[in-house]
Amino acid sequence: MGPAELHLRQVLVAMAGPAAQPRADQTAAVAALVEQRARVLVVQATGWGKSAVYWAATSALRAEGKGPTLIVSPLLALMRDQVSAARRAGLNAATVNSTNLEDWDAVFDDIAGNRLDALLVS
Repeated sequence: MGPAELHLRQVLVAMAGPAAQPRADQTAAVAALVEQRARVLVVQATGWGKSAVYWAATSALRAEGKGPTLIVSPLLALMRDQVSAARRAGLNAATVNSTNLEDWDAVFDDIAGNRLDALLVS
């Protein structure tokens, strides 16, 4: 089992419980991101597990000493849920958007200090 699949399995267990199994396309997407440093476009229905892909890739890349992941989404309503999901996956994430202007300086300080694993922007 490569690092991509290992991190995907760990993230899935943390997010969905010990019975969670990775989908073949999830494993392929994480491997492409982590092992091949490829650009990946994942288009799937809600609930398929897209966030597990970017949390697993983030986890694997951070374990290698790489910088934080930037996630851009037009869906402001999902940002809080995604930050919570990142925490369940063992990652430190924050968001900057039009509703939390007062938090931006602290978030940017955390990015500069390498204390965030992921930054979600909406």
